[in-house]
Amino acid sequence: MAMAPTEAAQSIEFAPKRAFAPPVKPSPIAEGAAIPGGPLRIEGHAGEGLYWSLRGAGATPQVAAAYLSALATKIDDGDIGPSDAFDLVLGRNKELLYAGLQRVGQAGLQLVRWTADGRSEWIDAANAQRPVSTSSGLMMPVDGHITSYFGYRYHPILHLTRFHAGVDIGAGWGSPIVAAGDGRVVAAGWAGGYGREVQIAHGGGLVSLYGHMSEIVAQPGSFVRQGQLIGYVGSSGLSTGPHVHFEVRLGGQPVNPLGVRFTSAPVVDTHLVEAVKMRLKALLSVAVTKSNNTAGA
Repeated sequence: MAMAPTEAAQSIEFAPKRAFAPPVKPSPIAEGAAIPGGPLRIEGHAGEGLYWSLRGAGATPQVAAAYLSALATKIDDGDIGPSDAFDLVLGRNKELLYAGLQRVGQAGLQLVRWTADGRSEWIDAANAQRPVSTSSGLMMPVDGHITSYFGYRYHPILHLTRFHAGVDIGAGWGSPIVAAGDGRVVAAGWAGGYGREVQIAHGGGLVSLYGHMSEIVAQPGSFVRQGQLIGYVGSSGLSTGPHVHFEVRLGGQPVNPLGVRFTSAPVVDTHLVEAVKMRLKALLSVAVTKSNNTAGA
């Protein structure tokens, strides 16, 4: 990334060989207290230094830094070429709402700031993918103690030895059950011996299952965050007392939940895709455009 412009040396003999971009004069609109009339759109090319090209196009230091931070959630700034074009939209109070980048020979970015459930994040309008959590293991879905482990066991109701595809966690009736990780609810309802059950797809073929609930909170098709309430402990289905049957499947096959580690895999929310695209369309349609396609070049 290009260094900040400096004053030229006084002596010609000691003048630096490198040619620096001249000092920029930021736009009075972008430097003002607020943007009159609504959102402002700023466009230009990266040139030899993206930060200084942003400043030359009228972005404040804070806005330029916010734009670079948004891009950093998806790509390395070293991958940005001088001919790549930036595109950003600021709100009435100069907050960055959209960070776009058109890249030569590579897929571009259309990052929209999205706030939901008290959390703000940058979502690419091209696919609106949300990554699953990357952690040392799955979060335990309930505060309790394990009463039965993964593997073959003697079933207390059926009175025979058979494979137990998950772990049982004993807890008080009505205790909250939370999602073990980020994902989409693919099933929520009655499931035979599992009783009231919720299944969550986490991406990469990983699915977690929570059985024997007394009440289901999660809605089919909805997206949940790690630690979000999905139901309450009960004893529905084939159960001898209040507990959670916690099961994890990888590619349809049960695996030991206590040994599972998450990997970063995208979970696509089709409803979110459309909502983000509509938000982006609205932003670009009302924003007043200011461009400086040669700034910093």
